[in-house]
Amino acid sequence: MQALSNDELLHEETEWIRDFALRTHQYALAFPDHSDVERREVRLAVLHAWIRYRYPLNLQYVTNYAATVVTALGMAAVTAVAGATAAVFARDGGDSAGAPWWLYPTAIWAALCLGALLAAREDLRGIVAVIGDLGLGGMLRSMTRPQIAYWFVPATVLITVLVGVAASWLAVGTALSVPPGRQSISAAAGLFGLILGLQSNRWISTVEGLLNRRYQQPHRPRPLDAVLVHLAAATSACFQGRARWWEAENIRLVRAQLATATAAAHDVTTVRRRTTLTEVAARRQARQFRAALAELVRRHDRAITRVHTAQEYDAVTSSLRSGVLALVAGDLASLMEHSSAEPPTSRAARLLRRTGSSLALVAFALVIPLLPGVDGATADGVRVLLLMTAALALTPASDSASSSVRSALERSLFAKGGGGS
Repeated sequence: MQALSNDELLHEETEWIRDFALRTHQYALAFPDHSDVERREVRLAVLHAWIRYRYPLNLQYVTNYAATVVTALGMAAVTAVAGATAAVFARDGGDSAGAPWWLYPTAIWAALCLGALLAAREDLRGIVAVIGDLGLGGMLRSMTRPQIAYWFVPATVLITVLVGVAASWLAVGTALSVPPGRQSISAAAGLFGLILGLQSNRWISTVEGLLNRRYQQPHRPRPLDAVLVHLAAATSACFQGRARWWEAENIRLVRAQLATATAAAHDVTTVRRRTTLTEVAARRQARQFRAALAELVRRHDRAITRVHTAQEYDAVTSSLRSGVLALVAGDLASLMEHSSAEPPTSRAARLLRRTGSSLALVAFALVIPLLPGVDGATADGVRVLLLMTAALALTPASDSASSSVRSALERSLFAKGGGGS
């Protein structure tokens, strides 16, 4: 599968490398107290690190499109399972009258499409801008080209819009025929689909990261290349924001770069590919080093949120600058000088930490409907909400889903009491 023609790929690759080379000039400006030779060394080190760990542009296109398809199929499977679960609870609760079984997966899918379109609003703006530049005819001619890069995103958005409109029309029309007081499960299903759709970009990024890991070079000489690049970007963002260090938007930009650097520091894929499953001690030591490095970067993230003076902001910038220089020189002892040792964590503990919230939610789903004062209709809605939240807790959507689901859960629990007062 080829995203663009060979000439177009060569042009895009050249532009991409040139743009990043220009960006390294900005990174070097974050070291004003150093000589031109030292700044040039930093710039070249960051550029070479980026070239070593980057992926070819054609591979990035393909993995992004493959991740989009895998995410769509995964969401379809989750929608089918969640819809079937909701239909079973509706039938057990006596909601089957006037509510066919396919209402719940349809409602989930309609809300999912709406959430995905909201999450991809930047792509929608880009498509509208391209149509404005090319015209409708030019856009249609572009979409008929054999290269996938010209038609995949517009076709995906168009299919999502059409399916979303059709599913919404069918779901709303059917839900209106459901007797009043028996619509809590369909509303919970729609809420689940909306939250799932809003996290579609994170799903795609997660799957894309898993696909890209296959192409990482396990024997490259500098496994911390990604950390160097992202830490240099964070240092540059921190330095450039000095004139507006108190603004929330500047803090958010710096924290976004630090979050990327933290994720790069946590990545142990290179170590796993260099070792075997029997080398437990080596892998444990590598995980501890990576965890300590990630905690060191995360400590700067916490510090940047607590700055009260320009001097404190400058101290964070200076510390980040020292970390970049240590990585450029390959001086890991100096880099980890102020890091604290991370305690070893077993696989069982990590698995329990990842699934603990889901297990607790499943337990609550079994217990809460049995509590006194919760009627049958409310119990079914609460059970569905908790089970769906438990499924979401296993995905990247867990953080943003909690507040929405909690508020909906409170409304479901206390609607009866509020109506009777």
